[in-house]
Amino acid sequence: MSGGGVNVEENLNRLDEHHIAAHLFHKPTRVLTPHGTLVDVFMLEPRDPTMEIRRERLDPYLRRTGFYHASLIKHFEYDNPLIIAFVEWWRLETHTFHLPWGECTITLEDVAMQLGLPIDGQPVSGTLRSWSKFHQRDIWEWCHELLGEVPPGHVGTTKYNIKLKWLRTRLQQMPLELDDNGRMQYARCYILYLLGGVLLPDKANNTVHVRYLPLLADFDAIGTYSWGSAVLCWLYRSMCLATEYSVEGMAGCHTLLMSWIYYRLPFWAPNVTTPFSFPLATSDGVPLYLQFVWQPYMDPRILSRVPAEFLGHPYGDFYSAVVPLIFFRWIEILNVDRVLRQFGGKQGPPNPPLNIDTFHRQSARNDDGWWPVRLSEWFEVWGNRRTDAYRLHIDRADILRPSHDYYRWYCERTRRFLSAPDALHDPRGDAVPADAPAEYGRGPVVNLPPVPRDHRRRRSRRGRVEGHVDHGEDEQELPEQDRPSFEPDFGHHMTKS
Repeated sequence: MSGGGVNVEENLNRLDEHHIAAHLFHKPTRVLTPHGTLVDVFMLEPRDPTMEIRRERLDPYLRRTGFYHASLIKHFEYDNPLIIAFVEWWRLETHTFHLPWGECTITLEDVAMQLGLPIDGQPVSGTLRSWSKFHQRDIWEWCHELLGEVPPGHVGTTKYNIKLKWLRTRLQQMPLELDDNGRMQYARCYILYLLGGVLLPDKANNTVHVRYLPLLADFDAIGTYSWGSAVLCWLYRSMCLATEYSVEGMAGCHTLLMSWIYYRLPFWAPNVTTPFSFPLATSDGVPLYLQFVWQPYMDPRILSRVPAEFLGHPYGDFYSAVVPLIFFRWIEILNVDRVLRQFGGKQGPPNPPLNIDTFHRQSARNDDGWWPVRLSEWFEVWGNRRTDAYRLHIDRADILRPSHDYYRWYCERTRRFLSAPDALHDPRGDAVPADAPAEYGRGPVVNLPPVPRDHRRRRSRRGRVEGHVDHGEDEQELPEQDRPSFEPDFGHHMTKS
């Protein structure tokens, strides 16, 4: 929708050619299948009283790693039509949902509050499969050392996925009497089960990739990684892929998406009277309100349940930062400047988003390396997330309604309603609400590194499992930059924060 004098850089629907929202009324109805619906390992055998004992003996180890809160999320009912609707509202140009009242998105604050995962620390990255080169370790020997056993049929093969069923069976058969190293091995099994089954599921939803094993080697270092930002990166990426009208499955943390919807739009949530619990995704429902809730976590009943580290330092002091979300080789941008109302701020028309189409087209098929070095510019930005260059100052608003200039700007540049053209009049002609605040002016400018050009050959390829749909790009191996022949420190390139 580039007409009407709209600057092409500000055309928020410029990728409509393949977006499901542009094909709703002349394509067959699409059913999008969610993944990542596993329940807690130890709930599957409720009649066995030893299951609770096994779980309790792993709890101290889950606390050490930062996964304890996430492990409390036992089961979450997914509303598939609601997920489909929000995918249709998702725009990969901005990484925001385009709703009638403006843009909104899932932020690191939401990840911390809903899942209780650590969001501070080093990005979850390394190498995808070149372990012999960068770690000088055979991955399956390492697997035996870290998990205590190797899945049958994997030694000497290139099967780099572990079945979740194997992990589940192993956990349910965990001996009750184990030494410290043995319990750490089973805790790693549980973490892998959470990663592959709930937090970072792929579209297969029955395996977990062994690329996480090097990050689990030093048990006391597991909690120093920003697992929460990795979960958000993968969910962004999965939703961007799912906007392709030919895609029928979606990876990513659907629990996070559903719980975010329920807390922001509680009129769609189960209405319950039970107290809040942390993480918030463990709650069965939320109080009923009849409007979008820009700041649900300001509720005193929620604040009283949230651990201090999720409200202030080390997590709460960079919730408002515009940063890259990094997950191995993938980068997605968290555009907080477009959703300042979620932090109680005045939202004027934001500046054009960074074009990351090249990143959107990347997959994990052929290219690999030591990603903390190859993406060092972006790792450095993440390392500076607490600086004024990336953390936004929030100018508090008295009322969180769109301003005159924002409302006009927004209506001219996107579709506010997903309806057939003859069902609604053009919403760009709507009058500005009478109670809208005065003009706020343009939003802040955040300088991010340039995105490299993509020189790959064009060929139609849609619906990749591990990356975005690439709108016509062929994956050929890119020339690798100079990389260390030893295993470097993950944080060697990062500015101390």
